Amino acid sequence: MNRRTPSSLIPLLLLAGLVLAPMLSGCATMGTTDVSSGKAKNVILLVGDGFGPSHFWATSLYSTRILQKDLRMVEVMKAGRTAYLVNDTADAIVTESAAAAGQIATGKRMTARALSMAADGKTPVQTVLEIVKARGVATGLVTTSGITDATPGAFAAHVAHRSDETSVADQQLKLGVDVLMGGRKQFFLPEISAGKRKDDRNLLDEAEAAGYTVVGDAEELKAATGPKILGLFSMGNMAYEIDRRNTQEPSLAEMTAKTLETLSRNPKGFFAMIEGGRIDHAAHRNDAAGVIHDTLAFDAAVGVALDFARKNPGTLLIVTADHETGGMALIGHSKTSKEYAGMDLAAIQKITASFDVISGEFGKNPTPQKIQKVVKDYMDIQITDDEAKTVANDTIRKLDPANYSYPYLHSLAFVLRPYLRVGWGSQTHTASPLYAFGIGPGSEKLTGLVHNTQLFDIMKAAME
Repeated sequence: MNRRTPSSLIPLLLLAGLVLAPMLSGCATMGTTDVSSGKAKNVILLVGDGFGPSHFWATSLYSTRILQKDLRMVEVMKAGRTAYLVNDTADAIVTESAAAAGQIATGKRMTARALSMAADGKTPVQTVLEIVKARGVATGLVTTSGITDATPGAFAAHVAHRSDETSVADQQLKLGVDVLMGGRKQFFLPEISAGKRKDDRNLLDEAEAAGYTVVGDAEELKAATGPKILGLFSMGNMAYEIDRRNTQEPSLAEMTAKTLETLSRNPKGFFAMIEGGRIDHAAHRNDAAGVIHDTLAFDAAVGVALDFARKNPGTLLIVTADHETGGMALIGHSKTSKEYAGMDLAAIQKITASFDVISGEFGKNPTPQKIQKVVKDYMDIQITDDEAKTVANDTIRKLDPANYSYPYLHSLAFVLRPYLRVGWGSQTHTASPLYAFGIGPGSEKLTGLVHNTQLFDIMKAAME
């Protein structure tokens, strides 16, 4: 009897496979030359924001089948150890970036929205970056979102609410983090200079006076040679990778290479946190192509870090995530192809811009015909009149970016479901467990089931 697997069970079956794989790999002895119980001179922590198992698997399929190459993350998995990571917080099952990053940075359970603060909201909790910096170790924070955003903020600042980004910028520079790279230059500039600071301070000038080389584009970054670098490449977040070709911004891999080159000059070693920050933003918008391209950019940065670690054996390299976003699922059932063909990789390859760019082309109150034209131009997909009406109708619904409500983007993802064969269970974060894998001194502790607070212990112990 030919019984079909219910389509609702497919994401669960996929997740079950993803659960077992790291559990088994963590129990195996792999890459013994890369796994060591010794001490680390350097720690490189790579965090994919919003990066869940399905994001990994979708990108791995795209990379192997379309780009004809394995992910560099797979090399780390094969050479080192892999654990399954959970991230519940002091006050919630589902975390957000501030609490998740704070837990990794401090080893303590955090409450939502605060950056590395105790539950009272008043008491700072020391981070691993602060601990090693006090010993003379070089430090760096890099992201493709804003350098004052939750993840880089949690490692070098203490504020009651993550929205206080002017204070985060103050504290990052006051602490003297050697390399700072990302977006949101607006929090370093006064209002008179189109910034968001109300205190009239220009932190770019203050950074230069403190010995930083301040750079604003890829060419300036390439030329930078000083021991301290402040790279701010956008007033807001940096571009999605799929859109970056239209900017002068450096890639995450280029920022990573410059960071490691700069920090490794310190004879006492370094700690660097490098974040693929816009994976999360694409997933909030249910933008499958955006997720895959930003994950590929993150993977390229992992490759740079892996090459460095292999040349410098005293380096602990950890790749992980803060949480999963979007409840991404690779759908088997389809009206356009074989019933269980799965994600249409060729269709995703044809998409040339992020949902943000595409929706910008819709304009205000677009007609269904305008929706159809834009989707065809940027995706080479001919959606139906009814599908276009669904998106057009949702463009007039209230947009609430603060709560990740983008009605027309979620409608667009919904109508694209039979064409891309990618589904979404959420517009925001989920409680999905994550990967944590690594090589080098201390990575032997990445096995089985690990809480994200334990990453702090692993990194701190490795550098003691």
